[in-house]
Amino acid sequence: MWGKNRIRSFLKGDAANATVEFVIVFPIVIFLFVAAFETAMLLTRQVMLERSLDNAVRYLRLTSGITVTHDQIAENICSNTSLIPNCTEMLRLDLQVINQDTYALPSYDALCADQANDEVHPANTFNPGADNELMLIRACALVDRILPISGLGLNLTRDDAGDIHLMAATVFVNEPT
Repeated sequence: MWGKNRIRSFLKGDAANATVEFVIVFPIVIFLFVAAFETAMLLTRQVMLERSLDNAVRYLRLTSGITVTHDQIAENICSNTSLIPNCTEMLRLDLQVINQDTYALPSYDALCADQANDEVHPANTFNPGADNELMLIRACALVDRILPISGLGLNLTRDDAGDIHLMAATVFVNEPT
C-alpha cells in the first residue's frame, strides 16, 4: 500500500516540469539562433564582396592609362574585405566586353570553380577591353557554411565540396585615355 501512494504522488508531482520544457525548447532555440547567425554572416559577406567589387571598378574607371591583370583586381577586392577567408585563393573573376548591339550577357551558372578540380567550364575570360567599351566584371567567392544543416545554407548554390558561391557583378565603361 505504501508503494502505491509513492507512485501516485510521483505521477501527480510537478517538480520537473521546467526541466522537461527546457529540454524540449532549448535545442529549437539554439538551432534558430545558429541559423540566424549563419544567414547574417553570409549576407554580410555578400554585401562586402559587392562593395569591394564596386571599389575595384571605381579604381579602374578613375585611373586612366593603366593596364590591369586578374591578380591586381583580385588583390584590390581582397584588400577591401576581411570577411571572406582565403580570399585570394577562393575568388574567381570574369571580365568581358558586352556587345553593344545585342547587350547579351553571359550565363551566371559557370563562374565559380570547385575546389576539388579548380576548373571552370566554360573557362572564365579576362579581357580588359578598349576605350569606350561596355565591360561586365563578375566575381565569385567560395565560402564555407558554419553549420551544414541549418537555415539559409541549405538552399544556396554549392559545389561538390559543400562551399557556398557568393557572386557579385557590375557593369562599367572603359574611359578614353
